[in-house]
Amino acid sequence: MNTTPASSSIFSKQVKPRYQALIAIGLLIFILAISKAIISPDDDQIFFWEASFAILMAFGLFNAVFSIPSVNRAIYFRNSVFFYVIVAAVGGFMATWFSGITLDESGSFRWLYVVFTFSYLVFISIINAMRKIMEMAKKQDARLRGEEPFNPRLN
Repeated sequence: MNTTPASSSIFSKQVKPRYQALIAIGLLIFILAISKAIISPDDDQIFFWEASFAILMAFGLFNAVFSIPSVNRAIYFRNSVFFYVIVAAVGGFMATWFSGITLDESGSFRWLYVVFTFSYLVFISIINAMRKIMEMAKKQDARLRGEEPFNPRLN
């Protein structure tokens, strides 16, 4: 009789990129609306770009972590990139709308977006490569323990 509870690990949850993007956009709208009520128009309006970029970074991090238990990596990767672009576009639009400052006027945020976009693509690719290596190691371990017969055509 197995009395261990069901796994509540983050690596056993399957959260689609669509839901991650909706949560990120909802959180962004909430933070920007509260900030607009608190920050006076005389203050530095760059905070809205900072908040938008922080939400995009959080989306990228959680999206890469939640890619580990995904069943179909190709579809997850495609959807991840698609919703990353949506979160970045909505965040940029919202930051411009709330602050009145365009991306060009926001200082170094243009380069931060470019650098982080390429970093995100590299990061999610590394996570997927690590998962593939982990699956190959598990398969090899099962063969060494005699749980799975060796078939050279499968390798």
